[in-house]
Amino acid sequence: MDKEKKLRKILLVDDEIGFAELLRDLLRMDGYEVEVANDGQEGLDKVEKFAPDIIISDIVMPGLSGFEMFKKVKANPKTSKIPFLFITGFQDDRVLAEARKIGVFGILKKPIDIEQIESRVNELLLKV
Repeated sequence: MDKEKKLRKILLVDDEIGFAELLRDLLRMDGYEVEVANDGQEGLDKVEKFAPDIIISDIVMPGLSGFEMFKKVKANPKTSKIPFLFITGFQDDRVLAEARKIGVFGILKKPIDIEQIESRVNELLLKV
């Protein structure tokens, strides 16, 4: 494992607890420090405390959606540079249009391939 990768922190936000725990475990095995939040508000609460290098978030969640959390994180000067990768089971034209409207371009559709996530995470972390 790359020593520098061990220091990289990922905040994973998804209301599907089983999926979130599985992805957390896979990312930890890959050497990342991973914190899980089960909805957008909990994710928002953890952003400043955990100070992640990247946020992986579902879009459709009860309460605060992934897009609403994205807007709040980007509006805060302390957290505005944190890159987002969205994962969703819903990828229709309306979701993609909303994503483009708010400045999101990284969306992966569930079910996802762990190699696909690892590739996108590595790509985004190179920009941080």
